[in-house]
Amino acid sequence: MKNSILTITLLLLALPAMLWAATPETPLSVTGPNEFGQLMKKIRQDFTLNPDEGKIEKDLQTYHETDGSFTDIDYASIQRTNWPPLEHINRLYDFAFAYTHPQNRFFGKEELFEKIEKGLEYWHERNPWCHNWWYNQIAEPQKLGILLIQMRTGKKQLPAELEQKILERIKKDGGHPAKWTGANRTDIALHWIYRACLTENQEDLALAVDNVYNPITYTTREGFQHDNSYFQHGQQLYIGGYGDEILKGITQVAMYTQNTRYAIPHDKLALLSKFMRETYYQTIRGKYMLFDVLGRGVSRPQVTDKSYTALFAARMMELDKEYADEYRAIIARMEGKQPAGYSLTPTHTHYFRGDYTLHVRPHYTFDVRMVSTRTMRCEYGNGENLKTYFMSDGCTNIVTAGNEYADIFPVWNWARIPGTTAPQMQEIPMAASDWQTPGTSTFAGGVSDGRYGVSAYTYMDNYAHVNTGAHKAWFFFDDEVVCLGAGIHSTADQAINTTINQCLSSDEKQVLISEHRKTSLLTHESSSCHSPEWILHDSIAYLFPEGGELFIHKQWQEGSWHDINRSAIEGNVRKQVFTLGFDHGKRPTEATYAYIVVPGKDAKSIKEYNKKKQVAILENTSDIQAVNHKQLGLWGIVFHHAGEFNHKGLRIAVDKPCILMVKQQGKHTTLHIADPTQSETNIQVTLSCPARKAPKTIDCDFKESGIYAGATRTYTL
Repeated sequence: MKNSILTITLLLLALPAMLWAATPETPLSVTGPNEFGQLMKKIRQDFTLNPDEGKIEKDLQTYHETDGSFTDIDYASIQRTNWPPLEHINRLYDFAFAYTHPQNRFFGKEELFEKIEKGLEYWHERNPWCHNWWYNQIAEPQKLGILLIQMRTGKKQLPAELEQKILERIKKDGGHPAKWTGANRTDIALHWIYRACLTENQEDLALAVDNVYNPITYTTREGFQHDNSYFQHGQQLYIGGYGDEILKGITQVAMYTQNTRYAIPHDKLALLSKFMRETYYQTIRGKYMLFDVLGRGVSRPQVTDKSYTALFAARMMELDKEYADEYRAIIARMEGKQPAGYSLTPTHTHYFRGDYTLHVRPHYTFDVRMVSTRTMRCEYGNGENLKTYFMSDGCTNIVTAGNEYADIFPVWNWARIPGTTAPQMQEIPMAASDWQTPGTSTFAGGVSDGRYGVSAYTYMDNYAHVNTGAHKAWFFFDDEVVCLGAGIHSTADQAINTTINQCLSSDEKQVLISEHRKTSLLTHESSSCHSPEWILHDSIAYLFPEGGELFIHKQWQEGSWHDINRSAIEGNVRKQVFTLGFDHGKRPTEATYAYIVVPGKDAKSIKEYNKKKQVAILENTSDIQAVNHKQLGLWGIVFHHAGEFNHKGLRIAVDKPCILMVKQQGKHTTLHIADPTQSETNIQVTLSCPARKAPKTIDCDFKESGIYAGATRTYTL
């Protein structure tokens, strides 16, 4: 009796804790089938689909009843991209979801189950192998893992022996996540999670989840960088592509493990959130990603359309509730429910690790991709991105709607990538290595105060008869970006062009040209003009304060995806394209250019803007490039060498190359400075200005700055 009373009392005392432990918000604390079952339930919810019945019927027509193969698949293929044998798994995957979906007419059909079983037997016995490891260690095992998890819900279960030998093959051939970095580690860990759930292996599950989350840290190797950019394949910018992949995997697993003891740690979630909100989604305008952060994937059709990544933001609304409104706005932009500039705030970031600059305004986005001896040129591996050579040399995106470059790439003139200065070669060179080729520049960097900035890139490229160099600089303000080039030198055999833009056009998008204060309409496909005041296309104005010889094209251009990506289908693509640029002629020495990009304008407003003359180009030489924005009280200066700059009472002397901004607000003067050489040596700046006539010498401390050697330092005078 006493024992019974004691037992009841203890149960009543424990009841509140038991009830609390049962709530969804509480981490799971038990191990065993229930835990694995809950995880598999979430995995199924993530991939649930009702396959098209017509496609199932079509695929069944090529199914070989005797051995479980498909007659139209080349199982011997070792093709490195779009590997044909994977289609076998894709079809069985659809069969599995059709067999287990109550609304599908193939639901529970015995004959379809038999085809799935026999198809899996064939795959296991045939064991196709691709020369691209990604298919063997990521694509195939991931699809098989999900298929097996889904089949556990079927009217009839796969034989345990068949399931077991497939899982053993996945374990044997799928690799170990700890041997990889970044997105590759996360992708391999995903199929470890699937396998661990199916085999109820607690140790493998813990290892897999740990390998999903441990890449969420700042590193100097592949992965998230200390400047909030992302690298893959060495020191190569990959915000898109591999950036997509790691976000997909991490957010996927974080949703599976939410409210369990495997939930993503808070510090990891904070880093992930910062990257997604401040970098990844900032490179997407509307639903289109800027082309120069996509790596070799830029040569794939529809690659700039990132509408599917709204799913990652939707997951983060659940995981990162503090910033739910930001993710909600991202989704609204990507789904077209709000304009491309909706809820965007003015920001400017120079990614000193990635040699990349991103300038975001509600009415436009502008970026610059550079490459130095510290970073890698954009790759062209696996037969993809075959004409990419000049893309790393100061290329720019200028976008308002976001779709200005959508699928333009097969028809592009790849010697005229926007922003670049290059010889007009018929055959575009291929870098020394298809995967990792460093740049030649030791002067690539930028200064930023978070809203405004200056970036600069100096290079001389003697590879493959390019034999061309330039001093390029960009000055970023609210309504405009000033683009300067000086010291342009080349011994190449071809004419040297600086391309201002090469983007999509249409019959509705007229080109207006202002010369000698008279405005005319471009009526020919190709034209040239000498020192126009401005040119207007698609609500973006281009001003030419220092003149120059310009070419203008608005014409239909043809090309093939296959020419830039060997795995793409052959056949011509035809698009209307607007191209604008400077013609520096052959073998220029000390040539220059200057143009100002002013988005969001029409003919009337650009005339009014031009009258105000708020921006002044003060110097554009191989020594100094300087711009003043009068309204902002802001000077941006690039010192390519030690030197001195003077302008209306402002005097600045530096003892080493640097990039700086000086801002005057009343009696207050602020200096922002960065070292584009990342030499980790101090830079001495002597400054005097109307608000402070007595010279002030500042010893800007860059010593032992390590990974932050290219970051901005700020000093208030």
